[in-house]
Amino acid sequence: MIYFKRYIFIFLLLVCFFSISDFTYGDELKPGYIISPKGTFYSLKEAIKYSENGDVINVFGGKYNGNFVIDKNLTLIGHGWPILDGNSNGTVLSIQASNTFIKGFVVQNSGNVLNNENSGISVDSNHVTLENNRLQETLFGIYLRKASDSIIKNNIIYSKNLNLPRRGDPIRIWYSDNVIVKDNKIYGGRDLILWYSSNINVIGNEISEGRYGLHFMYCDNAFIHNNKLFNNSVGSFLMYSRNLHFSNNFISHNKGPSGFGIGMKDVDNALIENNIFSNNRIGASLDNSPREIDSELNFKGNVFAFNDIGVKFMPSVRRNNFTYNTFKENQEQVNIAGNGVLKDISWSTNEVGNYWSDYSGFDANNDSIGDIPHKSQKLFENLTREYPNFKLFIYSPSTEAIDFAARSIPHIRPQPKLTDSHPLMKEYLPKDVPRPPVHKSMSFGILSILIFGTILLIIFIPYFFVRKISVSYDKQFILDDTIHPILSINQLSNKFKNNNFINNLNINIKKGESIAIWGSNGAGKTTLINCIMGLNHYEGTIKLTGYDIKKNGKRARNLIGYVPQELNLHEDLSVIETMNFYSQLKKVNNAVIKKELQRIGLENHIHKTISELSGGMKQKLSLAISLLSDPPILILDEPTANLDISSRISFSSLILELRNEGKTIIFASHRIDDIFKLANRVLILNNGNLIKECLPEQLEEYIGEKLLLSIYVSYSHISKAFQALVNNGFNANINNDCILVKTTMSKKMDPISCLNQSKIQINNFELEMYTENNQKVYE
Repeated sequence: MIYFKRYIFIFLLLVCFFSISDFTYGDELKPGYIISPKGTFYSLKEAIKYSENGDVINVFGGKYNGNFVIDKNLTLIGHGWPILDGNSNGTVLSIQASNTFIKGFVVQNSGNVLNNENSGISVDSNHVTLENNRLQETLFGIYLRKASDSIIKNNIIYSKNLNLPRRGDPIRIWYSDNVIVKDNKIYGGRDLILWYSSNINVIGNEISEGRYGLHFMYCDNAFIHNNKLFNNSVGSFLMYSRNLHFSNNFISHNKGPSGFGIGMKDVDNALIENNIFSNNRIGASLDNSPREIDSELNFKGNVFAFNDIGVKFMPSVRRNNFTYNTFKENQEQVNIAGNGVLKDISWSTNEVGNYWSDYSGFDANNDSIGDIPHKSQKLFENLTREYPNFKLFIYSPSTEAIDFAARSIPHIRPQPKLTDSHPLMKEYLPKDVPRPPVHKSMSFGILSILIFGTILLIIFIPYFFVRKISVSYDKQFILDDTIHPILSINQLSNKFKNNNFINNLNINIKKGESIAIWGSNGAGKTTLINCIMGLNHYEGTIKLTGYDIKKNGKRARNLIGYVPQELNLHEDLSVIETMNFYSQLKKVNNAVIKKELQRIGLENHIHKTISELSGGMKQKLSLAISLLSDPPILILDEPTANLDISSRISFSSLILELRNEGKTIIFASHRIDDIFKLANRVLILNNGNLIKECLPEQLEEYIGEKLLLSIYVSYSHISKAFQALVNNGFNANINNDCILVKTTMSKKMDPISCLNQSKIQINNFELEMYTENNQKVYE
């Protein structure tokens, strides 16, 4: 029955696929026709020939072969994506008249002769608009020659699949001023070239899989904004130009031999601000920029992250200003070619510098500016320049060891490459930068996605059905606790050097139970938890929802959320950075992070570092981490041992909420109040043996007179309270800020009543067990 349904599903999917394919591309296969003021035509060349200046020609579907020339100012509107096909010969569409408008066409199959500059569309006049067209299998895509005041907008350009040096440029602009290049998607070309043109606006384009994403030469007063340049050999190379504004661009994964995110040679008076340069070989490369003595470059608010080199300077570079930039985890934050020395480079303006992820200073006055300068003087970086093979050890402990030695022994410490006198303590992240693209090339269009998706479904649907059965079985295991316990322990023993820490334990725990593991020091509580987690070697079997810990450890541990007594977190990371790190390990999304932070009450503390959190907040964060994957089982080892009273109450309330939601909770605790509040059942261990299973209220039979009540009153009332208890026959002692009273389970409230009758205000109280030596019980 399952396989029959599966094949019905595949059949319906294929029907939908071919229906969509026909709907999407059907008009291109039908005979086309053309409506112009001169009548209806079936030949586009005739329609152009008989039209007059200012005419609008509507082209409906179809495929039109040949090389077309527009020598009068016309408006051509394509409906249903009519195709202009050059049959792999020459330029497909040549525009030789100003005020021409072209929209809605597929332009394909130009010639492939570089010397003749065969193009999809070539423009040799001013005021031309090319909007919402698709160019594919073209050598040069759109070529503007002396075509000022033109607009290239919202086109998709896909070049011929040739070796990179043999390809043409997807867009080439030559001696054309005041041109707008906006919202185009360009894949697989050579360079988007802008030469000898001024006042160019390049906005919102996506350029990938090429050689130089942007290639400027002698282009003054250009505005480059909000573009995505990724997976090219070089993201952008700007040369011999003045007054450039390069802002809010996303530039990533440009990994060619040069691999610049942005390369600048002989550029004057440029503002580079609010860009993201990530995962490039070199974020920014500066060569003789600026070149004129009275000009400068300003880098402001950019992110240089995860590049091999953040910024690379030629030694002769001067008059560059850097402020509010973020240099994060680049293999080398700043590089100077040829081991030169930087001069006249400003790393802070108006007492504001840059963020450096390797800064080791502090901020005592909390003004978000480091109190000591940042100096870039890493010995390992110097060694890799002299001995490139040392790069093999990047990210290894050797790098830290070498730099630690350099810090400790001043005479081997290199001269600093730079000094930022006012380093930022927090990253500066620019706004309004386009999101990283999802797709890589135009070849994965609608049709390709559908074909590929259909193949995957045909191959993997049986797997999904099998997995669905498996998951259903898991859920049955978890949900139907009348059939199987969620945790089953049989003949569990743990030995080390002939010492038995666990002896033949047999325990079954049902879904939704809250089990307290209780006992004195050395009873085996933590050892038992470590065995359940698969951290200790043991004999016997432990199964979680039917998975044997030894045989299916990974799947079993995925069902557990673990909260240790104290989680070792990285003190320099913030709360949100910590959650992001663990969410990636557990493969959950940001919505889950937000949900868990709100649940535990840390949503207003996400930017605090771990070192700034109180003990209670750290324990809450540990709980949030354990809940990221929504595990059915929570295991907690002395979760409130190190917390103050208010933090303990808050944390216990969170655990109680989770228990009421149906989580299975297993916790070790020496605190009686935790057991009464949270447990349905208590397992009492002694020397590795399970000596009793009972309800929380039945603990009195085992505890007897081993309870210690800690009563907290104001310091001025301690003597009075102590005297009142002694006068009424209680065994009491003063211990710093509280009074300790030995009592029993049935009489635990009598000391409280005594102090109430004496009208002494009680601030708080705790109930714990003590041993024969009057020591509190801790694991």
